[in-house]
Amino acid sequence: MFPFTAPVRDLRFVLEELLEYRSLALPGFEETTPDLVEAVLEEAAKLAG
Repeated sequence: MFPFTAPVRDLRFVLEELLEYRSLALPGFEETTPDLVEAVLEEAAKLAG
């Protein structure tokens, strides 16, 4: 079995460049910062691995 490594860099690209999440004004997500998004992606990668 091969170890799984989540593609964090690719996920970050999709969120930042394709979805442009920073420009979205979703109710309840006003406090979302790039640091928070990075932390969530890193922890999700650990969980997936």
